[in-house]
Amino acid sequence: MLYSDAHLHSNPISGLGAEKIGKKMRETGAWFACLVSLPPYHYGLGLSVDDYRRSIDMLVSEAEKLREAGLKVRVLAGFHPAEIDEHMRHGRSPEEILDLAEKVFKIIVEKFKEGVIDGIGEVGRQHYSTAPSRIVLSELIMIRAFEIARDHDMIVHLHLEQGGYTTVKSIERLVDLVRLREDAVFLHHVTYNEAVYAEKTNMNYTVPAKYRSLKKVFNSNLSRLLIESDFIDDPKRPGVSSYPWDIPRRTTRLIEEGIIDEAQANKVFIDNIVKAYRIEPP
Repeated sequence: MLYSDAHLHSNPISGLGAEKIGKKMRETGAWFACLVSLPPYHYGLGLSVDDYRRSIDMLVSEAEKLREAGLKVRVLAGFHPAEIDEHMRHGRSPEEILDLAEKVFKIIVEKFKEGVIDGIGEVGRQHYSTAPSRIVLSELIMIRAFEIARDHDMIVHLHLEQGGYTTVKSIERLVDLVRLREDAVFLHHVTYNEAVYAEKTNMNYTVPAKYRSLKKVFNSNLSRLLIESDFIDDPKRPGVSSYPWDIPRRTTRLIEEGIIDEAQANKVFIDNIVKAYRIEPP
């Protein structure tokens, strides 16, 4: 059985890094991975424009290592909503943070034009308690990401609260206002509640590879389901949220239990990936 990972991270500084991740993924049957940037401070860097450029260059290098392992890859760099809080803690004003985000997006567009990055990720809203003004600032950055994705035909991965109908409807409305293609948008790390509403739109969504979540979404026969590990490659938080190789292990368990069959798995891990990420099949 072939499988894919619709959203994961790698950290060559303090984690396994893409070389080891890619090798183990291939050994366990992976054919595709969407590699998403981590904030610069995860790599031991600071918060300057140069630090963002260095982290994006590191991301591009990590993606190449996944390809060398035999995986097909999509690569996304972004301005995570948690970074807004980090910048605020360092005394930066909202104006300074918006200006920095704009400079980071310019680097992403530059790399996109070079053909080494495929889109933006993650941007969005905090899923934890924070000052309302910071959530608004995060949303302003997300809207700017939508405009850039629209202008350059990029894909965008969103980090959001898990608010079911409200979460999905708010993003659908913003995407419509910006006139971004709905199928360019990926609602990342969703629960079943967001998934069922996302099914009624043309937006994509990724569900974490937890056994109970997989069992529920597979049982619901969702037509555009994508599965992610959301692996953060942090040895201080092992297995958060899952390892990429948990995906085939848990899927195999569902097949053995008669919850799904291999045809259903192939649709999710091959057909849906090919369509959502506009990539050639294995």
